[in-house]
Amino acid sequence: MDSPTASSSVHGEPSYFMMLPAEVIFEILTFLPPLSLISLTRTSKLLRAHSLTDTLWARFVRENVPYQQYLEYYPAESWRDLYISLHPYWFLTRNKLWFSDKAYSGSTMTGSLVLLRYDSRRGCIEGLRILAKQGIRSFESWEWNPEIIIHTFNPEVSLLVDDPIVKIDGGMYGKHSSAKGELLMNTGYSRGVRSMISLCHALSPEKQSNAMALWPPHTIPAAERVRNESRNLFKGEGHRPSSLLDASENTFRVRKWVEFGRMGAPLGVHIGEDVMTFSTVPEEYYTATKEKPWQGIWVGDYSGHGCEFLLLIQSAVNRLLETPKASFDTPLLHHFDNPDLQGRRSLPVGRGEDGSCAGRLEAVKLTGDPNVPRGEYTWVAEDIGPTGLLRIADEKMFRGARVVRSLGHSAARGFREGDHLYSKVWSLNG
Repeated sequence: MDSPTASSSVHGEPSYFMMLPAEVIFEILTFLPPLSLISLTRTSKLLRAHSLTDTLWARFVRENVPYQQYLEYYPAESWRDLYISLHPYWFLTRNKLWFSDKAYSGSTMTGSLVLLRYDSRRGCIEGLRILAKQGIRSFESWEWNPEIIIHTFNPEVSLLVDDPIVKIDGGMYGKHSSAKGELLMNTGYSRGVRSMISLCHALSPEKQSNAMALWPPHTIPAAERVRNESRNLFKGEGHRPSSLLDASENTFRVRKWVEFGRMGAPLGVHIGEDVMTFSTVPEEYYTATKEKPWQGIWVGDYSGHGCEFLLLIQSAVNRLLETPKASFDTPLLHHFDNPDLQGRRSLPVGRGEDGSCAGRLEAVKLTGDPNVPRGEYTWVAEDIGPTGLLRIADEKMFRGARVVRSLGHSAARGFREGDHLYSKVWSLNG
């Protein structure tokens, strides 16, 4: 009887790889992705034994949940079982923050900001909406211009833990192992709302055009983009990846509907079916650095509309402006992966000799309102350095703040009659 020893051979020739010390083989296998390890289990008994080493699979789980220091494979029986039970959805927790084209209520103007995390107590992946309330507000007349009222607020940010948008339980993957399938999730049953999650097929940059509805829009930096319009609610095969290797790890979709029944048994009739498309922002675009201290995800108070989440980006490239009449040589349309918008005039990003910040600062809505929706600019400052500086504030309220010029975005309800308006001042404390 043959045994898995170093004398194992292929076509009668000795396998020198098999002759390597066990610790060397293990070190080599640490460079392989999960799917390659699974393939390796089918080659020989020796390599199968090495591929099943649980410490290899522990690394895959930890890489996708880097923010949890104390992590165990419970309730699974091993790290390998845990990883496989939630494959191929680990990219959801790795990217953490996601934003959608629609609110959970179906509004196409507002969108949602969602935190995807791994719940080690239940062995599941869940997506929770991030909410913000205005908190305590105060109003004060502006000393520099008494006709303007300055209002401050103290936002209260929280997670809606009782009503997840996404909930993937361990062991559900086997029910829909195809990349083209949709996975039924355990969400919203108490209200008769049911939902399914599906993977997306990303569009390559050369297949994208300015006339195409994409998510996310070009105002938001993204590694991948997908179509955002479909006559059949994204049921066609063209919206799904052909295989797991073709699946996007930066976008996904959630299909939801209302389904009524008796004693927990659904009737099978979908009422109000709708699809939400989610995307994530590369972490480097919302992580503050010494040169880009304003970069990040912020909460803005939009008065009667409530709080909205903004993505503040510090960059060096000017972009085309959709409404040239409002320009002070400041284009507003983003260039991130649109080759037609590359090569514009650049401004230095960083800090000047006096320690102040310089470069372009733009605020894009991750969640919006009925006037200016998600994915649109709310304001843009061409340069927060010397070029855009108007004055140094000396009034008590903003003493020492740099005041720079900017363009603000306004529109009527329904995003009609939109225009970019001059903002004579913008106060920054850095």
